[in-house]
Amino acid sequence: MKKSAPSAPRARRLAGALACAFTLVGTMTSAAVAQPAGSDQVSYCDNDALSGHWWCRNKPGIRVQWAGQTVGYLRETTNWFTCRYEGDPTGGGGPHPNRWIYTLADTPHYGHDGWGFVKDSDVYDETDPLPRC
Repeated sequence: MKKSAPSAPRARRLAGALACAFTLVGTMTSAAVAQPAGSDQVSYCDNDALSGHWWCRNKPGIRVQWAGQTVGYLRETTNWFTCRYEGDPTGGGGPHPNRWIYTLADTPHYGHDGWGFVKDSDVYDETDPLPRC
């Protein structure tokens, strides 16, 4: 799957993300294979070993949330994620109904500088290979 390069503002936020207090420990594994609903095509999350980010396909326009508040949105259909968190029910169903995926919003607003979680059910690719937050 070909991915477009991040926009200049997103690239600046990505550079700033390196200073984030979220330090992921451990070895990243290879991307896992998943079957998207209603399809017989195999989908992958791609690991960028240099940045430690996982690029996954997702629904466009999904909310990024922190502490129950919307802190931004993901515009694109492929975005990077850093880790997964098993927590409160997402209300979205799917194979991981309590899983949230940590990322930085494309269009941050309100608080937390756009950092937050999206529902696992809004991500098409399998998220099991992402490290725990």
